[in-house]
Amino acid sequence: MIELDFFFNLPNGDLMHFQLIQLSRGEPWTVLDHDQVLARIAKEDGEWKSSLGKSLSEALIQNIGLFIDRQQYEHLPNEIKLRWPKLIEDIIVNSDTEYMVICKPFVNFRSFEKMFEKFVPAMIKDEWTILFKVYNHDFSEDFTKELNQKKEELSNPPIQKW
Repeated sequence: MIELDFFFNLPNGDLMHFQLIQLSRGEPWTVLDHDQVLARIAKEDGEWKSSLGKSLSEALIQNIGLFIDRQQYEHLPNEIKLRWPKLIEDIIVNSDTEYMVICKPFVNFRSFEKMFEKFVPAMIKDEWTILFKVYNHDFSEDFTKELNQKKEELSNPPIQKW
C-alpha cells in the first residue's frame, strides 16, 4: 500500500489536504478528505481520470496525478535497473517505503551487495526511510538495506572552519 499526502492552496488562501492511497500497484488511487472518499483516480492513456465521484474539478485531478507521477517510487526502480541491467532481474515496489530487488542468475551476490550499498544511497531523494530487501535469483541468499536521505546527510561530519 502506498499513502501520500497532497497539499494545495484554495482560492481564498487556505491550505487543503487530501490523503491519497493505492492499495496495490496498478490499482486506482483513492482520494480521501479525512475519512471521506472523494474520488478514485487512475491514469488511462496518459491522462488522469476519475472513476468515482464528481466532487473534484478536472484541474485538481490533473494536479493530483502530476503529484503522483513525480514521486520517487515511480522512477527509482528504473534508475536502479538501468544502473545494473545485467545484474537485476526485477524490482517490486511493495510501498513507497519498501522495495524488493531480485538479481539475475550467476550474479556474485556478495559483490553486488557491496556495490548496491555504495551507489544506491546517492539515488535516494525521499526524506523518509526506505527498506530494500535484496535477493539472489533463487531467493537462497538475501540482504536488507535501510536508507534514509536525511540520516545519510546528517551523518556527514560537520565542516570545520579555522
